[in-house]
Amino acid sequence: MNKVCVIIPALNPTHDLIDYIYDLKSHNVSQIVVINDGSMTSCNAIFHQIGLIQNCTVLTHEKNKGKGRALKTAFQYVLKHCHVDGVITADADGQHSIEDVINIAELLSDVQDAILLGVRNFDQKNVPIRSYIGNKITSYLFTALFQIHLQDTQTGLRGIPIKILPSLLALEGERYEYEMNMLIAAAKKKIPIKQIPIQTIYINKNRSSYYHPIKDSLKIFTMIISGIFANKKLDEGEEHGI
Repeated sequence: MNKVCVIIPALNPTHDLIDYIYDLKSHNVSQIVVINDGSMTSCNAIFHQIGLIQNCTVLTHEKNKGKGRALKTAFQYVLKHCHVDGVITADADGQHSIEDVINIAELLSDVQDAILLGVRNFDQKNVPIRSYIGNKITSYLFTALFQIHLQDTQTGLRGIPIKILPSLLALEGERYEYEMNMLIAAAKKKIPIKQIPIQTIYINKNRSSYYHPIKDSLKIFTMIISGIFANKKLDEGEEHGI
C-alpha cells in the first residue's frame, strides 16, 4: 500500500472512533487526520486521546462549520505537512468498514488521475428510506446532466490522488453539498470516477447522521440543476490541473 492519509471529519463522535483509528493503524495506514468540527466539550477527552496516537493529528474547529469545510481544512493540512500519495476520506460513525477503507487505499496505489468512490448498494433492505430516495434522485440527475451513472453520489468514502487536492480547495460548498461539487468538478474536467463496491452499513437506521434529509438534499438538488458547477471557482481548478 502506498503512503496515504485517512481523513475523518467528526462531530460529537463516540469512543468507538478511537478503536476505529487503532484498527486503521494496525493496517499500516501511514497518517490519519481527524477534524473536530465544533463537537461538544464532552468529546474533548476522545479527541485528546486520538491526538496521542502516533501519526494521528487532530484539527479543531471551535464552532461547527460543516463537513465540506472540515474536509477543506484537512486537505490544506495534508498539502502543507504530509508527504503522501493520496488521501482517503471516511466517516466517523462506523459506516465505512476497515476492510473497505484499506481496499480503497490499496487501489489508490495504481491510480494517479482518478477519484475512487466507495459505492453502496441502495437496493438492500437495511437502507433507510430517506437515504434510498435521496441517493436515487441525485444519481438520476447526475446521469441526466453528465451522462455518467454513479451508483452512490453521497458516499463519504473516497480515494483522491494528492495532485487533485489543490483544485478541490477552489470548489464551493461548506457542508454536504461540497462532496457533490467534487463529483461535478470531476465530470466537467473529464477526471475519471472509478466506483468500488463497499459494504452497505447503517447503524441504528443512520440516526447518528447529521445529514438533514430535506435541507441538505435540497441544497444538492439545487446545485446540480442550477448549474452552479460553471462558476468561476470551478474554472480556476484548471490552473491546478483538474
